[in-house]
Amino acid sequence: MISNLLRRAVCCAALSVGIAGAASAQTDSGGLYIQGGYSWLNFEAEDTGYEVDTDAITARIGFQFTPMFGIEADLSAGIDDGDFDFDSDEDDLDFDDNNDGDFTDIINVSGDLGLDFMAAAYARAVFPIADKFEISARAGYAYAEVNANAVTPGGNTFTIAEDAEDGFTAGAGLTYDITENLELRADYTWYGFDAVDVTGTTVALGIKF
Repeated sequence: MISNLLRRAVCCAALSVGIAGAASAQTDSGGLYIQGGYSWLNFEAEDTGYEVDTDAITARIGFQFTPMFGIEADLSAGIDDGDFDFDSDEDDLDFDDNNDGDFTDIINVSGDLGLDFMAAAYARAVFPIADKFEISARAGYAYAEVNANAVTPGGNTFTIAEDAEDGFTAGAGLTYDITENLELRADYTWYGFDAVDVTGTTVALGIKF
């Protein structure tokens, strides 16, 4: 009987240690976090090679399941349209810009591209490299809506693109722990959309709960 009681005591002690360890691991994993910051985005059209830079504000929410793995989602809204110029011809644009009776003239078109919004979801891996620093890698899927408008030298205004794009996305980041619950993070992200490649740099301030 004493041996049975001893075995039960050992089992209870082991179970208590296991529960405490699991609770400690959950606490150390980080749990929920939110971040907000500023993004600089570069759009490059695959067919023409034209590039446009634009800015956005970004909000992020995530959950760290373990010290090394989590999931997160970003939402970015454009706040500054990017300017661009390109050469085209009246035949492609389908109007006589200078009213000379033909559609053969080459014209330089000036326009702007704006990001309506871009949303993305990621799986994220984290690797500590120092006491307050960690690097991370993430991969996921993104969806964006953009619009581009232009004005010709003749004063004709038209919409070049008003489109939605989606595709795979991946990136890497560096995080600095300012305090136990406050962090500063910088990310570089690539978005592989069908008609355009987008790269972005985001700097965000975050709170860990």
